Amino acid sequence: MKVETILGRGHSCNVFLVESEKNFLVDAGMGIADRVKKRINDVNIDSIVLTHRHIDHVADAKELSDELDATLYAAPKEARALREGDDMSILSSSFGMSFSPLEIETLETDTFSGFEVLLTPGHTEESICLYHEDEKILFSGDTVFANGGAGRTDLPTGDRKKLVESIGKLNKLQVNTMYPGHMSTVRENAGTHIEQSLKNLKMF
Repeated sequence: MKVETILGRGHSCNVFLVESEKNFLVDAGMGIADRVKKRINDVNIDSIVLTHRHIDHVADAKELSDELDATLYAAPKEARALREGDDMSILSSSFGMSFSPLEIETLETDTFSGFEVLLTPGHTEESICLYHEDEKILFSGDTVFANGGAGRTDLPTGDRKKLVESIGKLNKLQVNTMYPGHMSTVRENAGTHIEQSLKNLKMF
């Protein structure tokens, strides 16, 4: 397996190119589509998995999906909001943007291209993480970040209690490498960062 990181700029999330059983992207970013396409080069992308509905993760989804002929996927409640173009919960209106409804498939399986699909609500009502047990890799979206960081819960559909429960679930996994939606990748002992995040949330 090979993972390549396209770092977000400004408000955009990081985008990850995963070459696995299927080649796919984790998240689509905002305003970085040209950089993503350049980094992909001649890799055939089968799909784009969106960790949640927020505009900084999905703004470039249609452009990338159309140009790469890649299927978009998200968890059921996230996919519904994206199909409906729910500006309020997608946060596009907060950025002064309008959002056109997406053609997107519902990700309802427990596994995707060798990864476990983990429902981790809290940052949004049906955020997901992707976990590879053999490789001990976690794509954590905006659920948990490096150095004990965690996603906001003061946005539409956010829920602090559920976020604590979700990070508690992640804390039980064996994670060595973590690829979060923002900031830096954790290359080793990522489990300690997840544990610190859980401790930080429980302190307040």
